[in-house]
Amino acid sequence: MKTNLFHLIILILLMTLGMSACNLSSAVPSPTNDPNLAFTQAAQTVQALLTSPVPTSEPIVVVTATLPPPSTPTLSASATPTLQPSPTLSPTPENCTNLMDSLEDITVPDNTVFLPGQTFVKTWSVRNNGTCTWTSSYSLVFVDGDQLNATNPVALTTSISPQSVAEFSVTMTAPGVPGTYRSNWQLRTPGGVLFGLGSVGDNPFWVQIIVEEGSDDLNLGSPDWRDPMDTSSNWWLLETPNTLFTIDDGRLRMEVLQPGSEEWGLSSRPAMDNYFLQATFITGDSCTNSDRYGVLVRAPEENQGYVYGFTCNGRYRLYAWDSETYRPLREWTVSSAIHTGANQTNVLGIWLVEDTIRLYANGQLLAEFTDEEFSSGQFGLYIGSADNADFSVYVDEVATWELEN
Repeated sequence: MKTNLFHLIILILLMTLGMSACNLSSAVPSPTNDPNLAFTQAAQTVQALLTSPVPTSEPIVVVTATLPPPSTPTLSASATPTLQPSPTLSPTPENCTNLMDSLEDITVPDNTVFLPGQTFVKTWSVRNNGTCTWTSSYSLVFVDGDQLNATNPVALTTSISPQSVAEFSVTMTAPGVPGTYRSNWQLRTPGGVLFGLGSVGDNPFWVQIIVEEGSDDLNLGSPDWRDPMDTSSNWWLLETPNTLFTIDDGRLRMEVLQPGSEEWGLSSRPAMDNYFLQATFITGDSCTNSDRYGVLVRAPEENQGYVYGFTCNGRYRLYAWDSETYRPLREWTVSSAIHTGANQTNVLGIWLVEDTIRLYANGQLLAEFTDEEFSSGQFGLYIGSADNADFSVYVDEVATWELEN
């Protein structure tokens, strides 16, 4: 089969060459022909056909991918980052001002009296007058005086912004030896800088207390005289537009009718010079602030003598009155020994020997004074109120002990 095909292809090529030679001879000069050239070309053609793959009945599908022409690369601009504005820094101890102002003593005003070893909590109210915020990195620091067994330093527990009001509290203990004690404190910044009160912040805030011996038992024995207040036989029952004394269910009731004054009624007992007097008072249903009550002693006349009493908010005072002049021996002073408020029982005691006067509250010695204006006289009871028109106090018992000079 292949031989017949080969002979047919040779015959076709020879006929083609012959026809081409006839056409070319009439158009151009005949070139010098190589007698082997035609055979050589025909042989190459036949060889190509013989080596080509035999077609199959199934078509061959060629998929041509159409690619875009290559583009000239362009350099993309580098992204320039957007800079965020710098945050505004809050004031720090290095670039702000630390100042403070004291507003009031919430607890333990100056010269409050405590027993030796008595524990108390001192609380100051202050305002942040500077531009720094006081954070928990700030602390209260003891600077001088007596530390009163307080923890030092005491870290703040919350942040206090400028112009805000804060309360600082420190637990303290009164020393074991009687005397006057002062403890000075300041604030300390995170950087260790101390500051306090004053225009430049160089003054401390403080607590000042008085420590005095106490005695629940003066070893006086039984009283020389005692009145359980069952009757009015030993008292002038005061009755004025401002005050009323009555006997009410085994107690003497002192009642304020018109506030704004302080009045007393004397006992019918004879004058005494050296003695210890003790009176038991029970406050009524309304007892607030400077409502007050107490005793008058060594009164040579009804409008003279020493006046000693308590207030409903826990203060005591002693003054001399000569019917015209008020002379304080101790202005109102807070004492933790006095029970405050309504429906409270307080036992008042006053000890007088020659020119020495000692004041007691519920068995605790509060203070001692020396004064010789009044040496002898009667005693009595008093009540007063600044603005409370519903203030009453009941006297449950009064007793006296005569003392040797």
